[in-house]
Amino acid sequence: MSVKPRFAFLSSDGILHLHDEEHAAQHGKHVQTSLTDDESGFPIVEGQGVVYYAKEDRAYINGNKSDGKLIATPPVLKQLAAELL
Repeated sequence: MSVKPRFAFLSSDGILHLHDEEHAAQHGKHVQTSLTDDESGFPIVEGQGVVYYAKEDRAYINGNKSDGKLIATPPVLKQLAAELL
């Protein structure tokens, strides 16, 4: 978890990631966020890293779409993705 400013971007497969501005800028469009990220660069919502597939509007905890648990998409992630799509 980082205390430096985090920037959200969508990977080429539409997954929402958070990184520092330099890394996020390499992926094109990016926006600053107050969210923090887990060790894999996924946003933390309510204490858990969330893998969010923006184009599908599906969010997972404890893994990704192949092995994680589907959850209701946190509104903050929908809002971030809307700024990036």
